[in-house]
Amino acid sequence: MNSSRHDAPPGRTTPRVASVLWESVRDLARDPRHGRRGNTVLVGAVSILLVLAVFAASVALPRLWYVLRTEHYTAEFDNAGGLRAGDAVLVAGVPSGRVDFLTLEGPHAVVGFRLDRGQSLGEASTATVGLRSILGNRFLAVDPLGAGDLGPERRIGIERTTSPYMIDDVGGAISDLADGLDTDAVSTMIAGLDRVLPQDAEGTGRAVDDVSAALGVLAREDERMSRLVVTTRDVTGVLVSQEASIRALTSQSLVLVTVLTQRREALSALVTSLEELSARVRVLLEEEGDDVDRLLANMRSISQTYERNIEVMDEVLTRMPAGLRSVTDATGNGPWTDVATPTGPIPDSALCALGVIDGCN
Repeated sequence: MNSSRHDAPPGRTTPRVASVLWESVRDLARDPRHGRRGNTVLVGAVSILLVLAVFAASVALPRLWYVLRTEHYTAEFDNAGGLRAGDAVLVAGVPSGRVDFLTLEGPHAVVGFRLDRGQSLGEASTATVGLRSILGNRFLAVDPLGAGDLGPERRIGIERTTSPYMIDDVGGAISDLADGLDTDAVSTMIAGLDRVLPQDAEGTGRAVDDVSAALGVLAREDERMSRLVVTTRDVTGVLVSQEASIRALTSQSLVLVTVLTQRREALSALVTSLEELSARVRVLLEEEGDDVDRLLANMRSISQTYERNIEVMDEVLTRMPAGLRSVTDATGNGPWTDVATPTGPIPDSALCALGVIDGCN
């Protein structure tokens, strides 16, 4: 038998699906169980909203409390020196806030940080980037100085901040100075002095002229020498200001080396003890080998006896329940035991005479 199938036009599929979905939503809303235990759709939606609200509050409340109990400040640095957002801000060595952000404004780095509201900064306050641990972690040290406040911008200017010690700055200044020196003139001067002093007066005069020329070269490089001296002075100042950090770093390094040494000694002692134990066990096995073999044989015999007893107990436990059930059934009427005996050959009159049967006439 032939059957024909007509496919629905594509244009009618979408309205039909939408109609089915709408009917499903209406059936869910008309669910009779809503009258007995509330609208499950509404309860589910409210529960989801409450969970989202609790989650948002748990995330936002700590940040809100941190913002409410602190105040925002900024500081300008020539070089932030590896300082990162989240690093601690110390006042007199006590953690009092943390760094919020770092940004660039022209050639300077601007560090934004927050301090506790009870800590006020005067107009002469200073800021320094210090080294916190041997791993290179940094912190921002703030020193409240002066009266008044920092003004509406709450910013510590570049003149009152100290950038961390950077070896590249000194190396760059020395390289610039070396590039500007006339090394050929200096070499010629030194060679002449070594060759003529103090025997040849005329040669000495020429050498002095060479020295004068070299000094003239140094005079022309006065600006670069000044920059080198200024850089050296800044480096010295940074080293002095961070003396405590360097001492703490040295102390931490000493503690680390001490701990590693103690661990090495402990491991060496453990290895020695293990070697002695293995040697004693080997000697014991060699000397008491026969006794150990007998002991193992006796233990094996005891284990086999236990295994046989276990098999016997299993067999007893397997066969006993049937007999116990029979005895239990027979004694189920209290202190009496039911006994079935054949009474067919004995006449009833004899049983009545013997008193076995009651109610006989």
